[in-house]
Amino acid sequence: MRIELTVFLKEKEKQILAFIEESEVQKYIQPKDLYDAVRAYIFRPAKRLRPAVLIMACGCLGGAEELAIPAAAGGELFHTWTLVHDDLIDNDDFRRGSPTVHRLMEEAGRTGFGLDESQAKEYGRHIAILSGDMQHAWAVNLFIDLAVKKKLDPLVVLKIISWLESYVIGSLLGGEALDVQLGISDITGGLDFSEDEVIKMLWLKTGVLYEFAGLAGAMIGKGTADFDDPEVKAVKEFTGLCGIAFQLQDDILGVLGDEKTLGKPVGSDIREGKKTTILYEALRNADENQRRTILQVLGDKNAGADEINRIIDLFKELNGVDYTKQLAAAYIKKALPCLDPIPASKYKDLLLQWADFMINRDF
Repeated sequence: MRIELTVFLKEKEKQILAFIEESEVQKYIQPKDLYDAVRAYIFRPAKRLRPAVLIMACGCLGGAEELAIPAAAGGELFHTWTLVHDDLIDNDDFRRGSPTVHRLMEEAGRTGFGLDESQAKEYGRHIAILSGDMQHAWAVNLFIDLAVKKKLDPLVVLKIISWLESYVIGSLLGGEALDVQLGISDITGGLDFSEDEVIKMLWLKTGVLYEFAGLAGAMIGKGTADFDDPEVKAVKEFTGLCGIAFQLQDDILGVLGDEKTLGKPVGSDIREGKKTTILYEALRNADENQRRTILQVLGDKNAGADEINRIIDLFKELNGVDYTKQLAAAYIKKALPCLDPIPASKYKDLLLQWADFMINRDF
């Protein structure tokens, strides 16, 4: 990652977290366990890519960085509630190297209320659901600050919120539902899912929110409520396509990354039975014995390190990893011309750096 993007991300992270920390919404969050759960992910170290992209998009179309900070903070909180609920659905134990919200609250139930194992798990899940709901509401409140604190045209703000609370949330929840359906599909008898289904799920769960970051930032920067503005559409299409590449690369890291950089155990995607283009391509190229080996381990939450490493080797050998790398690169290649109509600026350069980072990152 080039130094310009690295510095920009660090600077924006400080500003975004400071804006969130100053929000009066926090004083209404109670009791303490809910307050702690709501804040748990927000202040853990992260790259803050989506809010940074929103600020870059704003700058690309002539807006001041400061103008976009409330929306960037709102976008980060909106993304955060989806993570809390996603972790709950996936029953994950770790997020960004620390316990997930439902696991934190499970422990709080044990130590704070003396709950037994079953009661503590139920308590943890309940508080996690509520914390995600609170984060969602808080996110909308921060977007409202665009008009209240930054004096942006209220029509622009309302159009952005309306899109977020209709198309974006419908897409995200639809993507999560599709992910759940793919997760329960039985592939023991054959290749019973398609690459198109996986790509659609990636678009809905990840691409749409990156697309929204570009759209909202561009609308704020240009001060327009017009979704069809050519420059707004150009930035929106660029960020959406890069978002798919991001998730494809994320799936590669889920196989090849180490635990320290991933923030979760190596092989967790395999143990969860996650449907990816890596798995699809590997199964498509596998012989009967190789397929049997993959399917015996896939979805086995108790799979050992040797078994996981064998599957990773097969994913490489059967072209699953390289194919997914090429697919991610193809989405970036398709995205780059979208920015051609946008005037040269440091923000355009930063977006282009970000696009390169999407397929070359190692975390």
